[in-house]
Amino acid sequence: MRVELRLLASMRRCLPENDRARGKMIFDLSDGTTCRDLLVKADIWGRSTLVVLVNGRYAAPERELLNGDVITVFPPVAGG
Repeated sequence: MRVELRLLASMRRCLPENDRARGKMIFDLSDGTTCRDLLVKADIWGRSTLVVLVNGRYAAPERELLNGDVITVFPPVAGG
C-alpha cells in the first residue's frame, strides 16, 4: 500500500533535504502497518511529543494504515 507522510512546523527538519520543500514523503508499506511502524520507519518515533492525524483525524499509534492514507505529524501547540 502507498501512504503520504506530511511533517509540519519543526518536524519538517526530520525530512530528507530533497523532501523538505514539499513537506512530505511517500511510503510503500505492507498491509497491517501501524502509525507507529511508519514513524519508526521515518525515524521520527520517540524524538518528541507528536500529534498524529490520519486523513485529518487524531490517530493512536496502533492505528492500522490503509492504502491512500495521509498521515500528518506536528508538535503539540501551546498557547495562552
